[in-house]
Amino acid sequence: MINQESHALIVIGGDQPDLRALSHIPNEATVICADSGLDHALSLGLTPHVFLGDMDSVSQSALASSQHESWTVISYDPLKDQTDTELALQYASNQGFRNITLLWGSGDRIDHVLGVLAALSHESLSSVQNLVAWIGADRVQILHGPRTHNDQVLVGTTVSLMPLGPSVTGVSTNGLQWNLNREILAAQSSRGVSNISNQTNINIDIDTGVLAVVYPGFLRQSLHETGRQS
Repeated sequence: MINQESHALIVIGGDQPDLRALSHIPNEATVICADSGLDHALSLGLTPHVFLGDMDSVSQSALASSQHESWTVISYDPLKDQTDTELALQYASNQGFRNITLLWGSGDRIDHVLGVLAALSHESLSSVQNLVAWIGADRVQILHGPRTHNDQVLVGTTVSLMPLGPSVTGVSTNGLQWNLNREILAAQSSRGVSNISNQTNINIDIDTGVLAVVYPGFLRQSLHETGRQS
């Protein structure tokens, strides 16, 4: 059984991830690569532990490397119903990881962006204690209710609260310019976009639903330019 303190790092395809994100991810994280995420992981100097997907976008050189390494390789039919990202998240959840980080450089297809956010909002991830996605230079904390999120940020940091799926209820915040008190963020509303921190410590609580707490340009903020965690 996986220790609940263990951490899974899922690297997916698309654009090259931002190298600076690695300074916020534990060195001992189990690296799970979804298809061409294997190319990105290798280019970032990561050692893969699991490589899975339908193998339709990974490079031939990376694919050849996987055949000579001790990584766990799980191949899927290209006609599968789930995306490689969904399969990787499902694998990490089924293995008992309670800390999961998704590393992605994003890309130029809005359907891929929506697909990744949909995968992160799936109810099967509700038991994950800490679910984070690095998308380019942005950090996205995914909260499956009921959940509390405490963080330290620079004063003046933009913090957007975006419901994923149905409306999010019981939303309370502290440390933001426009705080909420057990309110509802409707799925069809942009009310939570572009709030601003007015304290270094912020708190967000939700009762039900899935909330994306988005920190645009997080990796460009000097407060968080630290060495990689041990």
